[in-house]
Order: sequence, then structure tokens, then C-alpha cells
Amino acid sequence: MRVEGYISKKTIAYWLENYDSLQAKDRPLDAPVVSSGPKPADGVTSNQLNKVMLDQAIENLPPLTKACCKARWVYRFRIKQTVRTLDITTAIYYSRCEMAVDLIYKELNGEKASYVALMRKINS
Repeated sequence: MRVEGYISKKTIAYWLENYDSLQAKDRPLDAPVVSSGPKPADGVTSNQLNKVMLDQAIENLPPLTKACCKARWVYRFRIKQTVRTLDITTAIYYSRCEMAVDLIYKELNGEKASYVALMRKINS
């Protein structure tokens, strides 16, 4: 089952975990080597597009969720420092990080996410 342009939650979590590589325009060390053919004519790579989409989705998150997301994956602050600064519990911090992945997934996929969920129900 494949939906054109669909981005899985696993991929979004991978992008967030490797945000520093996206920012440096590098390929993460554990990423598979793929020969994707000739370089694009405009010089913009898929990793650069991924970063732009991810940054835009992060900016559209609710304030506390965005703060937790940026603290964890963009700035790589320690959890203890983040929860103290935001005056929240560790449980809230982790739930907001999970919420960030879910909201980014919904924003990047739009209607495609509901098509995939429907296809999974039909196939099960």
C-alpha cells in the first residue's frame, strides 16, 4: 500500500531526531545510501525541502508544544533544564513531544493521513 506524497510518523520522528543533520545539509550517519539519480537542476535537495517543511510545521504548533519540540530536537536542551524553565512536569514534556510528532504528521499529510488510515482498516 502506497500513497503518493505520504510521510509516516516514523519518518517525521527520524527527521526530528536528526534535525542537526538536516540543518547542516548533511546525510545522517545511519541513513541508507541511495542513488537518486542526477542532481536537481535548481540545486535544492530533498533534505533541504524536508527541513523547510519540518520548520514550517514546527512554527505552526501550539506554543507549549512548539517550545517542547524545539527544546528537545532543535536546540537539544537537557530535559531537566526544559521542564524547569517551562514549569511543567516530565510527563507533560513527553506528551507534548508526542503531540508535536502527531500534529506535524497531520499538517504534512493533510487528507493523505485519513486515506492511509482508511486503507489500513480495509486491509485488516
